[in-house]
Amino acid sequence: MENESLATLLIFVVNIIVAGLVGFVSASFKIGQYKNKVDTLEKNSDKQEKGLQETRDKVIACETSLKEREPLTRKQSPVSLTDRGNKSLIDSGGKKFVDDNFEELKEKIEKRSPTTSYDVQELSKQAIEDLKNDSRITPLKEYLFKEGMVLDDLVIVLGIYLRDKILETKGWNVKEIDKYDPSNNS
Repeated sequence: MENESLATLLIFVVNIIVAGLVGFVSASFKIGQYKNKVDTLEKNSDKQEKGLQETRDKVIACETSLKEREPLTRKQSPVSLTDRGNKSLIDSGGKKFVDDNFEELKEKIEKRSPTTSYDVQELSKQAIEDLKNDSRITPLKEYLFKEGMVLDDLVIVLGIYLRDKILETKGWNVKEIDKYDPSNNS
């Protein structure tokens, strides 16, 4: 009987050990699966983070490119300079050119007897256009070349700046230009 009890006890202990080993192996396997999932998630998270960083960098590059291609003027009435237009006016030396030659430019416009703000606007562009072969604007042309711009861009930017300066000296309101626009038959 003692042998039977010992054998039963031994079988019981062996069963517990086998069950424990099976449980341990099974738990180890499950833990390994979860660790693998966590590692995979970390790798995917790193890839997604890199992808998001690359996307962010590309968006910033696109935004910068769009700002560089922003129009020089706002399509509103009256036409006005955008931030890029103002930057081009200053960086090109165009503002200084108009300021330094203002009396001469104003006189050219006044000789044509403008009667409306619109006349001043169109004559300002023409006054700048007439100087396109003048050696005084050679440095401005160099700026245009470096920036990939054309002379017409300069005519528009300087013309608007000149228009505003002349209208200010006349005491005329820039915002009334469209009232006298012949193409605006309203």
